[in-house]
Amino acid sequence: MTKKRPRVGFHDFLNSKPLLHPFRHGLLETPFELVIDTPSNLATRFASGDLDMALIPSIEYGRNKDAVIIPSACIASIGRVETVLLFSELAIEDIESVCVDLKSRTSVAMLEILLKEKYGKTPTMTPCEDDPATMLRSADAGLLIGDAAYNLDRSDYVVHDLGDLWYQHSGTPFVHAVLCAKKGERWDTAISAIEEAKKLGKEHRALIAKQETANHDEAERLLDYLTKRIYYDLGDDEKEGLARFLRSAKEMKISERDNLEFY
Repeated sequence: MTKKRPRVGFHDFLNSKPLLHPFRHGLLETPFELVIDTPSNLATRFASGDLDMALIPSIEYGRNKDAVIIPSACIASIGRVETVLLFSELAIEDIESVCVDLKSRTSVAMLEILLKEKYGKTPTMTPCEDDPATMLRSADAGLLIGDAAYNLDRSDYVVHDLGDLWYQHSGTPFVHAVLCAKKGERWDTAISAIEEAKKLGKEHRALIAKQETANHDEAERLLDYLTKRIYYDLGDDEKEGLARFLRSAKEMKISERDNLEFY
């Protein structure tokens, strides 16, 4: 029997703030138990049954045959995204090893696909803490995601924005995370609340940016990120980009499925 109050997982990076803001600030009732964790942990907990719904890395949808996509919300970008960065002291063509931040497995898969398809390279990928200096002591390059990427001092490195590289390569948006449930389960009340939260969160992006920092210039940069870099609607173009990503991932044997199944 379906539980009346589902457990729903979200990550707490900057890009998810608009989705969380209405729940955290009392603008909406929360008809579910909200669970905060890293993207990769959310995927593990969703697959194990600990979470009924979760915003999980897109690659993890491709690795979970029991998942269906709830098209009410996603984390997507078109071109430069600011929060998925490959950095090095070398040109990308000379990179043979990469230290990767595993908090989001989609970003690692995205990098593997881009390096293989765009540059014909298959560098060694090694898990590492998200500290730039530590990463470059262990490998030719580092992959940073989320807030660590957003706050990277780029002056000393050759930096590639993977959102930009993806758009140049595929011509499609990139869907970083999808909201998923299990096949056969119904959570209509929770999903309606998330849809309303998305709408309200978009309206409050300027306030969210100001709440995140007291520095005016930084607040303007964050508002630009939340309004021009990150998108929350899973439209036809985003679905095309997601399908394109999953096809490549399946061909490279880093995903089990490339079909999109919806709630």
